[in-house]
Amino acid sequence: MSNPRVLDPMVVDCPDCEGMTFRLVPCRCRADQSPTDDTAAGGEPYPECRLCAGVGGVAVGCNRCGQTGRRRAQLVLTMANLDTGAVASHNVVPGGCEPTPDQDGGWWIELTPLVSELAATVGVTAWRSVLTGAVEPVVRLPRQWRPHLPAGRRLALEAKALAGHSRCPWQVYLGHSDADAAAALVPPDLDRGLDRLCAIAGLLCLDLVVEARRTRDGGLTWSIGYRAADAEVPAEPGGEAADLREAVAATTVRRALDGVVTSRRPAPASAYLVQPSAVPTPRRPTTELDQLERRIVADCARPSRRGDDVAGAQAIWRDGRWCHTVLRVAGTSETTVRRETGQTVRRISPVLRRDPEPPAPSWQGEPITELPCPDCDPASGLQVCHCALAGQRPEPGCPFCDGTGQHRSVLPCPTCAGTHRIHSGLVVTITDLRVRAVHLNWRAGDPVDVEWLTLHPDGRPVVRLPARHQLATWADTFRVRPEDLTELDGGHPIDQDLLDGIVTLPAPDADVFAQHLRAAGPWWPSARLLVLAARPAAPPLANLIRLALGLGLNAIVTVENHRYAEGNPLRVHGEWWSIELGTPGRTESPMHPTLEAAIAYALEYLDIAVLEAVPTDPGEPLVVPQSAAASPVASDPTVDPASAIRWLGEQHPGQAVTVQLDSRGCRVFVPDGDRTGQVIVAADLAAALDALGLDSS
Repeated sequence: MSNPRVLDPMVVDCPDCEGMTFRLVPCRCRADQSPTDDTAAGGEPYPECRLCAGVGGVAVGCNRCGQTGRRRAQLVLTMANLDTGAVASHNVVPGGCEPTPDQDGGWWIELTPLVSELAATVGVTAWRSVLTGAVEPVVRLPRQWRPHLPAGRRLALEAKALAGHSRCPWQVYLGHSDADAAAALVPPDLDRGLDRLCAIAGLLCLDLVVEARRTRDGGLTWSIGYRAADAEVPAEPGGEAADLREAVAATTVRRALDGVVTSRRPAPASAYLVQPSAVPTPRRPTTELDQLERRIVADCARPSRRGDDVAGAQAIWRDGRWCHTVLRVAGTSETTVRRETGQTVRRISPVLRRDPEPPAPSWQGEPITELPCPDCDPASGLQVCHCALAGQRPEPGCPFCDGTGQHRSVLPCPTCAGTHRIHSGLVVTITDLRVRAVHLNWRAGDPVDVEWLTLHPDGRPVVRLPARHQLATWADTFRVRPEDLTELDGGHPIDQDLLDGIVTLPAPDADVFAQHLRAAGPWWPSARLLVLAARPAAPPLANLIRLALGLGLNAIVTVENHRYAEGNPLRVHGEWWSIELGTPGRTESPMHPTLEAAIAYALEYLDIAVLEAVPTDPGEPLVVPQSAAASPVASDPTVDPASAIRWLGEQHPGQAVTVQLDSRGCRVFVPDGDRTGQVIVAADLAAALDALGLDSS
């Protein structure tokens, strides 16, 4: 739509659906010329399609405008200082900023100078965008825009550009004035970034795989990730970077670890134990990215031989050196899928192999044997029900298995994750991701002395393993608390039974260690459990509350104290926290074992709160937050909110206590039976504590 109708100074017809609230798109049935080929494109509609009835197109709701047909012609840029709570914003509206010419003869509104101005206003020296994904630093105006056009025409074109600029019209940036915190936001040098990834691979006894895959148009797509040694090559590429430098820039340690413990091996291959004495001292290489990229590109260009195609190439960092290998197509695998269109589709995927296979790593120990999964039957499709896991008696009247303990499910088996095999051993690696790692080999059948503790209510024995098999005892080695131990691949807290070495046996004569392995997740194809031993990097709770209030968001902090359950192996221990920023929702049990973890989680997912804070009605203008100082609700220097809320939790052990702070004041909630009752309403946290009998001085 070249000349959008301006409905309001801040609202225009949605550029994507032209105000219709929906878009017409080709039906999925047209993706196949033949219902047995999922790779061909441009075919005729499927006459018996269940979605389009053979028409070839379907209407889908426009997700860019929320099916309103209108978009807000407003962009708010907000910079927040996480150290001081200061907030400043720019309101970018049609006619509010002077466009400048671009290098192609068009015009745009530059956002970078506005963001830099906001940073200077709140006193930050480094910052990052809260929203995931890159945000273009300019608003590109339609080609028709010219300075000499009538004002109404110019404003209409600017409104169209602003409405279509971003999926979120509120762009929030977090920055620091503290020098050390600001330095952590500065992106590392790309060459040194890859070197650090290599050093961590050596620390964890993993491969770092730099991969380039050929695309259908003859180009290359790049990815970087950690993999267990000898893991099979996935059929699909792991990334979409256009070159090696782009791949390095997009790869953090956490992203590189995604899926490492679930990486599969070819059926004949085995997982292996780690020989701690043979682990070489990790060394950080000095990698020349351009040289490495040229070598991989050259490998991708190797001619085919023996009739097999070259699908790509890998450089694998293993044992302190790069191993180069070519990915060749060794065959194909075929699966048949019933699609929602009613078509039966045959999907053909390549089976890739490395040529040559790199030498086995020096730290590779004995193979870990595999056993058939006892909880699923691939022939019948039956698998154990959750009510009967770990030797539990099936629940009579269970809605899934009706008390039989087995059922069919579209989800994978909870014991083996659908592999139909489990490992008889597990390698547990505990690391700080800096200089230290401990590798523990756990094997079923190993003799172990256990301490009998109690009986489960259903009669099963509960025992405790020796200290060396309790992950909590290793926390001191890394100078952290046991509750700081988390899964490196995913960030979830380590299960309490694993921390304390607690095992519930299905029978008195059961193999204790085999049961312990099942609790630890032996279904992981890699037979690896990676544990991070580090305190979460998080600011004080007071800073987070100041940030939320400065942005106009609610801060909802929940704590649940289980001090009366200490010593009971069947009860949850410790202190659990959750923090929500935004609209209050249903209070649920906290899921973070430390306050720092809850703060870090809230900051990591602040983008969700920002998206939810945008009014759904495009006719409602965005708020433009400005705050030179902290909100009076959270600025009382005599009250430490972390200590105060922790104290409230101690007064109500076993119950979730919630404190909600917003622009109106402070509210404290504690459970009242099955409901969450409001206890106190006050002007600020200090007043609420005084009303509850806590001396805030």
